[in-house]
Amino acid sequence: MSVELARQQPPSLVLFFKRILGTPQEDAPSERRGGQRYAVGAAFPMKVVLNTQGRDEMGQLLKSKDAAGWDWTGRLINLSVSGARMQVPSTMHSHQGDPCQLKFEIEGYQLVLPGRIAHITERRDSFVYGLQLDISADEHGQAYRQLVDLVSLGATLQPAKASALDETSGYLVEQYVGEEKSRLDVWRAYEGKNIVAFDFRLKEWCVRGLQDRPTLEYFVDVNDETQPAPPAQTAEIHRLFHWVVPNVATTVPTDVREFLQKYAG
Repeated sequence: MSVELARQQPPSLVLFFKRILGTPQEDAPSERRGGQRYAVGAAFPMKVVLNTQGRDEMGQLLKSKDAAGWDWTGRLINLSVSGARMQVPSTMHSHQGDPCQLKFEIEGYQLVLPGRIAHITERRDSFVYGLQLDISADEHGQAYRQLVDLVSLGATLQPAKASALDETSGYLVEQYVGEEKSRLDVWRAYEGKNIVAFDFRLKEWCVRGLQDRPTLEYFVDVNDETQPAPPAQTAEIHRLFHWVVPNVATTVPTDVREFLQKYAG
């Protein structure tokens, strides 16, 4: 089966990000990330549907009129560079090895990946399916790796520097670091500890928000020097920020996540 990624149902395949997330060669999964799973939070703006033929309680394959299988909604638990884990209702029955399709939708963008059900774990009121996905084609693999990056940039953030006074600015500064050059710096007022600014680095791109400014600023790292991002790319950078923020790990304090969300709309 083919993999489709579309905006408003166009006939051709396009990526989530044409310019700012690299090439298929640059995005190839590393050995370090091969088995890493990235949690997908409930607030992440993505709908996921698992399509499979399904089976009845006797284990016999179900028959649909169009032979296209059945769509089942569920909760996506996590993603890796080669698969996903999804919680589905207890009324859904499949066998290990059954073919399937996993359908992602993010605000009009669609990604459909073929795969198989690699393993099944039964819970009290549901099943958890481990899905092995086929991302063998380069452009299709890049599209999926961009999706994994979207999840990992926020999900892997961990405290790196505790809040400490910066003598130069007079603000308290704290830092959170994740994979894929993800880094969040937060400035707080010394009195009251309220947040006054942040810098959120997403790979080589940086998004800056200030308490007294309603708009964001966008930058790019060129040879270790920060420069204003090209205007033609700011829309994609904002979309990246908009999608990453809802999946920021809970290791980042609630007030920081809420402050980011105000700018991510």
